[in-house]
Amino acid sequence: GTTCVLVSFPFIFNPCLGCKENTPQWAAFIYYLPFIVIFQFGWAATQISHLSLIPELVTSDHEKVELTAFRGLALGAPSRAARDTLGAEVDQPDRTEHLGIQDVPIFRNLSLIVVVLGAVFSLIFHLGTKEKPYPPGSLPQPEESTPLLQKEPMSPPRPLLIWKDWLLEPAFYQVAVLYMSTRLIVNLSQTYIAMYLTNSLLLPKKYIATIPLVMYISGFLSSFLMKPVNKWIGRNLTYFVGILVILAFASWVTLAGQMGAEIYGAAVLLGAGSATILVTSLSMTADLIGTNTVHLLLPAGTDRGSAPGHQATSLPSPCRTELCCPACISFYHWVMVLVTGGIAIAAIASLCCIMVWPI
Repeated sequence: GTTCVLVSFPFIFNPCLGCKENTPQWAAFIYYLPFIVIFQFGWAATQISHLSLIPELVTSDHEKVELTAFRGLALGAPSRAARDTLGAEVDQPDRTEHLGIQDVPIFRNLSLIVVVLGAVFSLIFHLGTKEKPYPPGSLPQPEESTPLLQKEPMSPPRPLLIWKDWLLEPAFYQVAVLYMSTRLIVNLSQTYIAMYLTNSLLLPKKYIATIPLVMYISGFLSSFLMKPVNKWIGRNLTYFVGILVILAFASWVTLAGQMGAEIYGAAVLLGAGSATILVTSLSMTADLIGTNTVHLLLPAGTDRGSAPGHQATSLPSPCRTELCCPACISFYHWVMVLVTGGIAIAAIASLCCIMVWPI
């Protein structure tokens, strides 16, 4: 997975090799398509494998929350790099305030920075993190639960659940819908925040870097509260609090209309709420999996369902050209409301099911 990301990501954010100004869009589409497919495969393989290590490294529910929160803290490096890169370019006198073809070198450099950082830390991860090997088809036995002297032969190890068994588990669908709703909120809000800032609010392009950085910092700070809050009110109520923060952001965007510096306050709400629901939903996924870490692919892979969400919000776009038309000002405004507040209501319904029928 890491190799697929490293070899594909730089090509996505670089100009099409061999393309000219008169090159048709379908030719550029065919050029970029395999790189995007390879990247999406590699990203999914890397994330799911990485997530599956959490239940193996720790056994306590609260430690799972803490480790998941620490995992999310590493998301700040790309935001910081984007802020520094875009901010430095905007300060140059020959740069415009809005994105255009002149910004291709910025995103090229940014993609290379991200790839280099990712390669270094991936190498550290693969050299420093060791898996616990155990016979296939059996559950790993915790060391503290194995007595020194056996009075009678131990029972044969309980077989792992196979993928067909998961499809018969109601809890699988509960967690899958909750996690997919969470991923839709996080992924779609991160996707459309740039268009909302530049097209709806008509803010300078430096906000594309500074607003995600503010979201990361607020999520970073809220991550430190995950463990004590989970101990105090539990998983379900912690997730509910995060959803309320997301709804507060959606309400702010709906009522405010045009925003200037106050967008930073809304970004704090979105960052804190997104971090809270993402960490909590991942912890619920770890609870569902237990020691069946081999099959974390099934629940954790449900965030691939966010792809139809991306398509659904892009199809009704009023602009069919590269530039934003006047109609897209209100379009991206309501998209931000829908992908946060609308999906948050669906997440609350899924959470109610989990509260009535616990995992």
